[in-house]
Amino acid sequence: MKPAIKRLLFNNPLQKLLALCFAITIWIFAPAPDQNNLTEIQFFVPVSYVNLPKNLEIISDPLQSVSVSVEIPSNEIQKAHPSLFQAVIDLEDAIPGDRTYGLNNDIIEVQKDTINVKITQVSPSSMDLIFEEVIQKTVPIKAVFVGEVSKGYVLEKVTMEPEFVTIRGPKSITEKIEQLETKAINIDKADSHIELLVQLSLAKGITVEPKQEWYISKIRIGSEPVDVRFLDIPIGIVNQTYVTRINPKRFNVLLRGPRSLMDTFNKKDIQAFIDLENLRPGKEYKIESPTLRIRPEIQIKEIWPKPISVWVKKQRID
Repeated sequence: MKPAIKRLLFNNPLQKLLALCFAITIWIFAPAPDQNNLTEIQFFVPVSYVNLPKNLEIISDPLQSVSVSVEIPSNEIQKAHPSLFQAVIDLEDAIPGDRTYGLNNDIIEVQKDTINVKITQVSPSSMDLIFEEVIQKTVPIKAVFVGEVSKGYVLEKVTMEPEFVTIRGPKSITEKIEQLETKAINIDKADSHIELLVQLSLAKGITVEPKQEWYISKIRIGSEPVDVRFLDIPIGIVNQTYVTRINPKRFNVLLRGPRSLMDTFNKKDIQAFIDLENLRPGKEYKIESPTLRIRPEIQIKEIWPKPISVWVKKQRID
């Protein structure tokens, strides 16, 4: 045997063996033409669902594709491509409940004037679908948080814009929904007001109408409230025309307010008085408590002692 022929036959034996096996495999599985010069091939095509009534929804898992066998002239095999085919299921007559649909050659649509084929088989031959009535419902949005605000601060108030949304979906799911929750909002170490865009967490099959991706959450974070007691505060008198005596002349009060404010607040910041404008002279009155003028962020929790006795004499002030 000549050296050149020998090298050709025996060099790289593994690669030559793999090439031979590959060629045999192609020969075995390649579509074979029949007597009429037709070749049968099989591929998967996507399924489309049309004319679904607006008041219904499919709650089962519909087929996404079906297997289709076709006969095609051997000289047009290169033109055959799954994108030229589509399975179309007409749901116009659907009603709530279970329904079985037959899958035959008639559901396969081929793009016109592209290829000459004959549909021979569709697999599977049938499909079960479950339909359910669709309803609408208006529900509030609830903000969901993770983390804790900074020490000394509290979450005071949360508002959502919009506050309510209309949801749409299968009746069995929609009627159980009382509110929609946002995806988790991180407030860890927060110490001031926050305004941000958030998304909603939606159950499968539920949509929001009108469709909206982002919602506004306004988060009010304030200083932690503390209680502070102030003692021996003098009581003033306003609109005094007649000689008047009050007892006691001083009182005590328990106030609640943000720590950041109450740390610097003192009793000089409290204005307390009794208004005599509507009190007739010559009588004694029992006043539950004096009127206090303090910052609106501060709450009056308790005043003592009480009541306060007020004597308005008939003697005018000179």
